[in-house]
Amino acid sequence: DELTTSAFLTVQLDRSLRGQAVQIRVSQGKEPAHLLSLFKDKPLIIYKNGTSKKGGQAPAPPTRLFQVRRNLASITRIMEVDVDAQSLNSNDVFVLKLRQNNGYIWIGKGASQEEERGAEYVASVLKCKTTKIQEGEEPEEFWNSLGGRKHYQTSPLLETQAEDHPPRLYGCSNKTGRFIIEEVPGEFTQDDLAEDDVMLLDAWEQIFIWIGKDANEVERTESLKSAKMYLETDPSGRDKRTPIVIVKQGHEPPTFTGWFLGWDSR
Repeated sequence: DELTTSAFLTVQLDRSLRGQAVQIRVSQGKEPAHLLSLFKDKPLIIYKNGTSKKGGQAPAPPTRLFQVRRNLASITRIMEVDVDAQSLNSNDVFVLKLRQNNGYIWIGKGASQEEERGAEYVASVLKCKTTKIQEGEEPEEFWNSLGGRKHYQTSPLLETQAEDHPPRLYGCSNKTGRFIIEEVPGEFTQDDLAEDDVMLLDAWEQIFIWIGKDANEVERTESLKSAKMYLETDPSGRDKRTPIVIVKQGHEPPTFTGWFLGWDSR
């Protein structure tokens, strides 16, 4: 068990350092900037099914898809996602590795140059000879390798590179007896969507209210009121007519899932 082994090694390391080292447990997707800075200019790559290891748990499939995303802290993350057209996102760059180590670098309309460089890096790690293609100019081989054309995560906002208004995620809960809204710190992930709560995602041009399947009635009703108040009291002078979209767990549209790196629809 990898968790048990890592805990054992941590104890050994702590003893060797005479207990002077500070131990910080980090979950996937929540890596702090000072940890990622240890890798210098190399982006973090997260593989599916442990296939980065020699003799790993499963052999690497011949066709693979990697999503490349840069956050506002100038940190580029790369995650292996399902080989499916629905995995694409207009705000990011993707690397599609095919058989014979050929492939494509797909550049979304809202992608940045840093993400493009991250894609070139993962292609070199995979020893994959790639052809760059822009969103909307894909050859048929590209779509066929992804199982055919399908709707994917795109919207006018995802197609822009604007960094003035990064998305923000808030949790809405009354577990303490009072209705409280708290922002999710740092980079948010799909795992932050608590199914017994209601979440508010501010994508600037839209406000999403995500309703977990176990959220109670108070959280559902108060969240809608709070979203309206959130817009009205925003010091940046938001348009009070900004759409508020209700999203139920398990029925998330691409305009919502597109803000989450490596969204898993299962």
